[in-house]
Amino acid sequence: MKAWLVDYLACPSCCGRLDIPAPSPSSHHTRDDNLTALHCARCSTTYPIRNGIPRFPINANVTTNDKVVRTRNTYDFTWQRFGAPEIKQDWEKDSYQYQKLVPADIFDGQNQVGLDAGCGGGADLIKFWRDGVKVIGFDLSTGVDAIAQIVEPTERGALVQGDLHLLPFQRNVFDFVYSFGVLHHLPDPQRGLEGLVKLLKPGAPIVTYLYEKFETQSGWVRFSLWIVNHVRRVTSRLSPPVLLACCWLVVPFIWLMFSLPARITAWMSPNRVEPWPFSHTIRWPVLAADLFDRFAPPVEHRFTQDEVKALYAKCGLERVEVRRYRGWVCWGFKTSETMRDSLA
Repeated sequence: MKAWLVDYLACPSCCGRLDIPAPSPSSHHTRDDNLTALHCARCSTTYPIRNGIPRFPINANVTTNDKVVRTRNTYDFTWQRFGAPEIKQDWEKDSYQYQKLVPADIFDGQNQVGLDAGCGGGADLIKFWRDGVKVIGFDLSTGVDAIAQIVEPTERGALVQGDLHLLPFQRNVFDFVYSFGVLHHLPDPQRGLEGLVKLLKPGAPIVTYLYEKFETQSGWVRFSLWIVNHVRRVTSRLSPPVLLACCWLVVPFIWLMFSLPARITAWMSPNRVEPWPFSHTIRWPVLAADLFDRFAPPVEHRFTQDEVKALYAKCGLERVEVRRYRGWVCWGFKTSETMRDSLA
């Protein structure tokens, strides 16, 4: 575990400061493979460290049949199975397209420390580290283990495993929070966003990506989404291996009906603006991974642009901006009133 990480952690049960049991790492080392636990001096709870990653529990009120646990199991399988280079490369390219919509000065990298809340397989983390930004990756799933070897060589990165509804971080410490494609999979997105806002320094931004409700889109798009949502009620209950096999069976149809025509249309009409489903890739493994991601999560919320702005306003954020790119890329800044609430 990185020695500096402990300065940002807090006990998720009582918000007390966490300490490294003696002997602590020397100031000349950023990682100590002998560390096995963090200890809360206030409530005496101990949290394990495995593979250099602090591990925090899921909310105790969640049962093994709860949707939160099913979501974790889904993404455990996702990041273990979808580690092929071609898939990661496509996801990294996709990540860059989203981040291009966000003002560059939000992630200026100068003495900043940010939180990637729901880092998954690490596509966004990789870009942050390459740009020289110090970021902590946080995820419910074992995706943190899938990227542990990427994190180890750099002082800019650290990883934590835990629950967004039981955050193990101190309040008012981060220069930005980044959470792409995560909040819409929570049972209560507003509660999740409120928790993340409390971690921000006053005036600091949070950037998120949320699914679009498509109310302003054409009728066939809305009808397609209606069908998909009903199918997902069944597919989200399938075991991950069975669902993945089903996705592979559908891939040839998706490629023939959407991906290939989209590529041809883009070549013939470069200025075409209307989005085309599955136009971002023609690689079959990537299509299978995207289908799995679409049909596996047991929880999914969608928002109109006005609903996104209202969500941000309810969480005490100002200067809210929303941009459309296969959904909503949104950001806002923590107000001083929000800071007072987070200290209460």
